[in-house]
Amino acid sequence: MPVKVKCTSCEKVLSVPDAARGKAVKCPQCQTRISVPDEEDAPKSSSKSGASKSKPKKSSKPVDSEDALASFDMRRAEDTEARICSKCGFDMQYQDEEDTECPECGFDSAEGGLGAKARKKAMRGPDPADFYPGLAKEAWKFVGKNVLLAWRTVAYTLVSLGIALGCLFLYFWISMWPPRVFLALCFVISFLVIPGWMWFLDTEVIKLTLERKDKFKKLNFDFFLASAMGGAFACWIVALLLPVLALPAALGWALVNYGGMPEYVQPICAGIGAIPALWMLPVVMSHMSMPVQYKGWLVWKVLPIWARNLKPLSVWLMWFLLTNVFNIAGIASIAAIYGSDISNIVNVMESNASIRRQEFARIQNPNTKKKGQEAPKLEKLPDPQPVNLKPLIVPVIILAVMCIINGFTSLFNMRTNGQFTYYNKSSLELVDKLKEYKYKAKEKRDEDEDEKPKTVVQQAVDGFVFVLVFALIGVVGGMLYGTLTDVGVPKGIVTGMLIGLTLAWITSYFNGVKEGFQDSQMWGFLNLIPIVPAFVFVSKQWEYRQPLFFQMLFSLIAELAIVVTAFAMGVFPFGSSNTAGQSPAPPAAQNQMDPSQMMPQQGQNAVPGMPNQNPPTSSASPP
Repeated sequence: MPVKVKCTSCEKVLSVPDAARGKAVKCPQCQTRISVPDEEDAPKSSSKSGASKSKPKKSSKPVDSEDALASFDMRRAEDTEARICSKCGFDMQYQDEEDTECPECGFDSAEGGLGAKARKKAMRGPDPADFYPGLAKEAWKFVGKNVLLAWRTVAYTLVSLGIALGCLFLYFWISMWPPRVFLALCFVISFLVIPGWMWFLDTEVIKLTLERKDKFKKLNFDFFLASAMGGAFACWIVALLLPVLALPAALGWALVNYGGMPEYVQPICAGIGAIPALWMLPVVMSHMSMPVQYKGWLVWKVLPIWARNLKPLSVWLMWFLLTNVFNIAGIASIAAIYGSDISNIVNVMESNASIRRQEFARIQNPNTKKKGQEAPKLEKLPDPQPVNLKPLIVPVIILAVMCIINGFTSLFNMRTNGQFTYYNKSSLELVDKLKEYKYKAKEKRDEDEDEKPKTVVQQAVDGFVFVLVFALIGVVGGMLYGTLTDVGVPKGIVTGMLIGLTLAWITSYFNGVKEGFQDSQMWGFLNLIPIVPAFVFVSKQWEYRQPLFFQMLFSLIAELAIVVTAFAMGVFPFGSSNTAGQSPAPPAAQNQMDPSQMMPQQGQNAVPGMPNQNPPTSSASPP
């Protein structure tokens, strides 16, 4: 049968006849002499006893004799079916005939160098050109597999926006500043949840995309964590967005103030200036999803990366604008159609709040007349204006629809952001590894330290904090209750604290009932009787039931203290704190006021219900 040999010079594979064994042939391409191995050249196995190997028989004919090959055409000796890589010698006979790239070393005989697959493999990541085909289809497929997450985003956005708008409305409706400060804080915290959740979700989608996965197994929502992430978003706006917006905003201000342009030109210029910042957002979020994030906060680091990736970023921006057409149109229509009405409502509510504050200041600090002088005349305050809230209905509906649509489009854009990060990570300068520090323990730690029970002082502090939280919630609620009703702020605070402390005691009561039934049915039914059985039950296993004891004790003591203090100050909300037969007037005689003094004089600018307004006197004196 024919024998295959390989030229030692040009590495061409030849197929020579069996008669050429033990002889030498010339390569038809480079004319190099090639020795054809003899059939007996294969080594024979030696025996276990250590016998010497048998030597191959030498051919009787000389090695360079070509008598047996006189009739053989060497030009036909090449094996046309053999495919061996000319660089590494890998046998490619089982590869596709059209595939000229070696799977072992990547050498492409057709190109004379590394093939396309080898060049992609040598890159740090996938081919960036694969980012464009099927981008939208893959992103919508991701949204379809995470529909529940999209609806969760809708719910979180609607609830947070509802709380924020409610706090904002109460801020303008209520006149006194302590509740207004609290409502302003609630508005900021609840509103920041929306961008904070989007920020958090975007980083998680990018991480999921880098892992080449398309569905979340579990993703928790934390209201205050989302609000904190919203604060990070606000800081990013200050750090990166403001430098980008500085020039277009200044140009819009100059056009409005010195160029005679309409006022809406300035926000239009600011919006146009925000486009580059939006254009750079995928780069920023790619860095924010890494363990090291500092490059996403530095505009001079983001700009060069943005310039190197303009093409894929432009595609991302195109899809972002297309999917947010309704949101942009909704905000523009609210500002253009209902902007003046909303501004008028805010001005009227702020004016009414100012009037109420002045009225309250006059009641708290009446201008009494001095001896020998007439009482100063008070100017009549304007009446509060009615507030028409009908213009707010349509904007609220538009915002709700925007939230519903945004739950799905936001996931789409986050997935495209993840695809951008995956296919272009070689040019994004991502820092995906943290520096490791070796920890050395300075002292030996007790293994049972974490299992030690808390001391009595620690349990007492925990019980006090438990009661304090309920008391603070009651104070805030009481302030709102006293401001919105005729009860007054002091009685409202006392009412709120009593309700809060009662809730604290009820909570501890049900905890005692639950622990009682866990111990036995007898103790469970006994703890249904308030106070005494619960304290007896606590004493049964004092070491483990100290928290329950301090919760019940501090809630009862605090509630009793509030009741005594409220009676002493005369602001107890339920019933009257005065004894029978006594008038509710203050004890100081000089501060007593006749009810007729509360009536305004005819022809004077008196405020109804205000003190120190002298009634009209009769010219005739009694006999």
